[in-house]
Amino acid sequence: MTQSKLAFLIGGSDAYEVMTDAFLAAAGGELAHIALLLQQGGERLPRILQHYSEPWSRRGFSRYQPVFPEPDGRLDLARTREILQAATGIFVGGGSTPTYHRLYASGPVGNLIRERYEAGLPFAGVSAGAMVAMEHCVFEAVETPDHTLQVVPGLGLVKDYVIGVHYTEQMALPELLEAMSKGRTRKGLGIDDAACAVFENGRFVGILGHSAYEIEMWDFEQRFYSIGTCRSRYVGSMQ
Repeated sequence: MTQSKLAFLIGGSDAYEVMTDAFLAAAGGELAHIALLLQQGGERLPRILQHYSEPWSRRGFSRYQPVFPEPDGRLDLARTREILQAATGIFVGGGSTPTYHRLYASGPVGNLIRERYEAGLPFAGVSAGAMVAMEHCVFEAVETPDHTLQVVPGLGLVKDYVIGVHYTEQMALPELLEAMSKGRTRKGLGIDDAACAVFENGRFVGILGHSAYEIEMWDFEQRFYSIGTCRSRYVGSMQ
């Protein structure tokens, strides 16, 4: 397993294929064992597992264990801890960002994910799973009439950046700029559905797949910013 700390932040499911080889290689190749963290189980679980594991299966890889909440919405902490301790890589699915934040970005589970990442386990997250990886986790508060944008502490695996997922597809620039302004974060990254942004040891080192956009804000009050297409391609560990 690589000694670098790698975070694969995936804009959407269209990028699964382009990031799978790099993620599995970082997790140990043929010896990899992935903890797949999900927002729900139940009768839909077989379909959900197929969705995430299909690119792995095409490569002959099947060593993963899912983690999902019980019917009461809580995690079995002992089982979750056991799976994370045995894993060589962590993959966090997509869905409701507040749900993923509650389950995996706080409390003892969040602390364990941070510990495993600091020990060298690669982390991958798609959409909501990518959002919770950040120092500043961004989501809409659906319980408020105007869906106020919330900026709360995330796992903190990647600092000094705010990201927007489904960037072009959901025209996410306004929300990304608001989050940057609220969090006083000068750097932003818009990640399209078919793109995966790669961070190594906390530093942005490139993308896999298609478009991502780098944003720099130099006035938080007026929200003055510049934006450019990211042309840096990730080609493997820089170790």
